[in-house]
Amino acid sequence: MTTARMLHRYASLTALAAFCLLIAGGLVTSNDAGLAVPDWPLSYGTWFPPMVGGIRYEHSHRVIAGAVGLMILALAVWLGRAEPRRWVRRLGAIALCAVIVQALLGGLTVLLLLPPPVSIAHACLGQAVFSLLVCLGRATAPGWPAHPAAVEDRSRPSIAALALAAAGLVSLQLVLGAVIRHTGHAVIAHLAGAVAVVVAVAWLAARVRGLGPVDPQLRGDVRRLAALVAVQLIVGAAVFTHRGSAALRTAHVALGALVLAQAVMAAWEVARRVPPESASARRNWRRHLMARLADCLELTKPRLSGLVLVTTSAGWWLGVRAPGELGRLVPVALGTALVVGGANALNQWMEREPDARMERTRHRPVPSGRLAPETAFRFGLGCSAAGLALLATAVNSLSACLAAAAWTIYLGVYTPLKRWTPLCTLVGAVAGAVPPLIGWAGARGALAAEAWVLFAILFIWQLPHFLALAVLYRDDYARAGFPMLPLVEPGGALAAARQTALYGAALLPVSLFPTLLGVAGTAYFYGAAALGVAFGLVSAQAAWRRSLPSARHLFRASVIYLPALLGLLAWDRSPR
Repeated sequence: MTTARMLHRYASLTALAAFCLLIAGGLVTSNDAGLAVPDWPLSYGTWFPPMVGGIRYEHSHRVIAGAVGLMILALAVWLGRAEPRRWVRRLGAIALCAVIVQALLGGLTVLLLLPPPVSIAHACLGQAVFSLLVCLGRATAPGWPAHPAAVEDRSRPSIAALALAAAGLVSLQLVLGAVIRHTGHAVIAHLAGAVAVVVAVAWLAARVRGLGPVDPQLRGDVRRLAALVAVQLIVGAAVFTHRGSAALRTAHVALGALVLAQAVMAAWEVARRVPPESASARRNWRRHLMARLADCLELTKPRLSGLVLVTTSAGWWLGVRAPGELGRLVPVALGTALVVGGANALNQWMEREPDARMERTRHRPVPSGRLAPETAFRFGLGCSAAGLALLATAVNSLSACLAAAAWTIYLGVYTPLKRWTPLCTLVGAVAGAVPPLIGWAGARGALAAEAWVLFAILFIWQLPHFLALAVLYRDDYARAGFPMLPLVEPGGALAAARQTALYGAALLPVSLFPTLLGVAGTAYFYGAAALGVAFGLVSAQAAWRRSLPSARHLFRASVIYLPALLGLLAWDRSPR
């Protein structure tokens, strides 16, 4: 056996030993055995303590760490004497320095009683050392091509950028995972990061598959990465639902190390095959990327989505029993925002032809041609699925069901009805009034009469708001073929005026119910009464005059009324 082959096998064996060390470390944290041995580097002042309880996990981890450290020392020396490539020798020296730092961090975690920053750094550095050893095993393999054939890639983003982004996202995920294990925080960020990793890896796999004939090593690296990510998702879901299983948590850590190593190797192999871009190409790509992100953001209708977040947060704030737990609002708001943004994107995909005929909407990304309809569809569907999954896993099933119901009503009933009947406004108001229920369900896990009062307030408020829009953009709706109430003949304009006055008046008594139900105090009662009277007068004026200026005043008054009412309700809420 040649020296080169022996060196490769030893490097691979060292990487395998480092993986075993990561498993041992995962068992320590999964079984809460971090302080089972209170001293370092000895264990209870001896090399062979009694292997009982948590001592067997912590001391076994130390023994394996010592063996791995010696193996990396031997590897670095061997590389220094037998490896002709300078950069490979330097990687060996870096691995040796990293494992020394890792040992010191491990000692500090014990001596300083598990401080989170040191423990997190210790966990993350161990994953990095393992990935470095895997790369050394690949670089020392006999027959590994030093100069592989170049791959022509003119698409944007390049597969090199996608591979680097995937590796970076996986690294961030491991940091967030270490934060969760040692502090219990950042669960929502970790879930969002999982979605980002899946998107990046799937995109990379699709792009590599579309390149045509490429060498088997690159294709195999990307396929293995995609497979590992899929398995990691399954194990991660099992960890989330079976949080007491130490074996599952340890498997999740070990798989994370494999995913990181595979992502690093995939990015490395891609970078070796794809020529670097010129500076001008990078600038053009950045501009293209920012424009594409801006278009995707516009698909979500940010102003409408922002209002939905306000109403969802109001429902959560009124329903939560411990206002100090504001962190619980994050998954509710984020999940709802994703569902709403996805629904808005799919709505624009469904209405791209009418939007192209309306002056108000013809500059949107899809009718203007800046985004392909397929892109809008995929973006909307992905956001919707991610939001529903987040609500179902991080909040509760009721909030996810409510969001799914609103999504279905908005896209499956309201959007098709817009082309047939003015009654679509009532259906759309139902979907738009659900977010406060989602917020309340996220806080309580069940609905109550108070939540339905919020639903009623938002439902009634939307009707004069929508009718004012129908008057303001009457000509646009006519060009698009939408039979809004002011366009229906005979008597459509008069019917719209009557309904505007009716709903404006009905909003006053309904808005007072939070005080009657004990959700809000007297300050809210008088404030809501004043706001209701003012809004009712503006509605009556718009119904009497039936002019564009009066409709514009009503629209502006509705935009002011709802945030003011909800702000007053949040300020004067009664603890329950």
